[in-house]
Parts: sequence; structure tokens; C-alpha cells
Amino acid sequence: MTDKPLLVIRPLRDGDAFLTLLSNADIPYRHIPIMTIRSLADSQSEQITNLINRLDQFAYAIFISANAAEIGLPLVAKHWPKLPETIEFLAVGQQTGQLFSDHGYAVCCPTRQPNTEGLLNELPQLQDLNGKSVIIFRGGEGRQTLGAQLATRGAKGEYCNLYQRLIEPLKVAEAQAFMGQASCLIAHSGELLQGLGRGGESHIPVIVPSARIAEQARQGGYTDIQIADNALPQSMFDAVQCIRQRG
Repeated sequence: MTDKPLLVIRPLRDGDAFLTLLSNADIPYRHIPIMTIRSLADSQSEQITNLINRLDQFAYAIFISANAAEIGLPLVAKHWPKLPETIEFLAVGQQTGQLFSDHGYAVCCPTRQPNTEGLLNELPQLQDLNGKSVIIFRGGEGRQTLGAQLATRGAKGEYCNLYQRLIEPLKVAEAQAFMGQASCLIAHSGELLQGLGRGGESHIPVIVPSARIAEQARQGGYTDIQIADNALPQSMFDAVQCIRQRG
């Protein structure tokens, strides 16, 4: 692969470990965040507070992303200085799970698949949920897979929407214009791929974190697709190295 830069389109985040790995390896990249994360903690504070105040009514609280944990955990700590003894925290993966230690909370995460499918397949707590209530902290208008699957296992589930994902049209245009100069596109989610659109450069390699998102990439016209083991920084970085080693 040439020294043309990678194009990374994920939202901005403090201390982005993936970008740090790229920088430490002297791999050139251009970060054009086409999506922003907007907290709903102010605009929907009443709905969110009402759900958090009922935390003692749930057996499990699932945090579906790092954004959900970053926004939701301080609210939980504010309203529950002492956690209900009945609640158990679950997180989508170890990267999200690390945020719980800042509050002194125990958490259980899948280890092989840090995603919704990992939660459903790996965690014994979620296999038989007859008569149990589950609250899912997430971004609004996310996938319905988790709640639907938990319902088939007997759970009564409720969503607590903590943030919105907003596509930024000006950033999309900037990213599309840059694709012709990029060696590879890094798409951490299907929503990012959908938000970017085709941009006229679908022949460039694209790195995605799962087979599900790879299929979205194929449907979007991409033909050169590298699937990382998962969306964790090291796994996405390893997939970058695989692409670069092809020459």
C-alpha cells in the first residue's frame, strides 16, 4: 500500500486509542468525523431521570456503547449513591466495561465478541430471563436486535435513550471529496457507512468490524473489504496492517 493516508470517519472522542495506534506506528491518516454524538441528558432529562430512579426494578442494566456508559454512569451515580443490591451491570465489551471502574462498579462483558451478538451468545445471565426486567442504555434509534432477542428469552425490556447520532452533511462532503486521496476507508459502524454514502470512490479498500457491516459495505458498492475481528482499537489496527502488507 502507498503512503496515501487512511480516511477515518468515526466521531471525535477524547484519547482515541485507535488514532493513537496509527500515530505511534507512523501510519498517515485523515480524521474527518462525519457523525457527532449529542447527549440527551438535558433535553430529555425527565424521561431519563424517571428510568434511572426505577433502577431497583431491573435485574440487569445493559450499556450498549462507550457513549452510553460515559453519559449514563454519572447519572446513575448521582441518583444512586448506593446501588440497588438487585441490579447487575452488563456492557457490550471490555472497552466500554473499563469506564465502570471509574465509579467503582462491577461489570460483566463478553470477551470474544464485543458487540450485541456477544452479549446474547456469551453471557449466561442473558440466556433465561423469564420474569426478569432489563434496562438498555443506548443511543436513540439504534438497532432493535438486543431488545427483541431478550424478549424471546422472557425478559421485559425498556430502553433509556441517552444520546443521538447526528450525521454532519458538511463533513460528509469533505470526506467524500477526500476519498480519492485516501488509501483505505475505516468504517467503525454501518451507520457511518450509510451516512457517508458512495462518494464515487467505492473501489478503495474499506475496513469494517464485522461480517454484518461488511455486507452493508457490499450493498453500498464496495468490493475490497477487510473484516476486523471486532471494533476494538487493536483489532481495527491489525486489519489496517493486513491491508498495508498487501503492498
